[in-house]
Amino acid sequence: MPMTPLRYAAIAEAVTLLLLICVAMPLKYAADLPIATKIMGPIHGVAFLTFLWIAIQSWAAGLVTMGQTGRLLLGAMIPLGGFINERWLHGLTSGED
Repeated sequence: MPMTPLRYAAIAEAVTLLLLICVAMPLKYAADLPIATKIMGPIHGVAFLTFLWIAIQSWAAGLVTMGQTGRLLLGAMIPLGGFINERWLHGLTSGED
């Protein structure tokens, strides 16, 4: 399994988290549109679980170590961390580490 699905999952997780925090939450509270979080919340949840699954599969396949997997999961918990993860993964695939 190449590293590319993990990079794509990191980007998807980061983008959906950003949309949830920067678009859906303000719409919910500033514009009184709770539907925004009701839609974006589950979308981000699926993106996060997909990223988690692919990260665990990558670890099981030996593409990343347990420590690197922990780093990826920690990065997914913070806003913009998914983008940092993607750049780091890009460095791993190009040999820059």
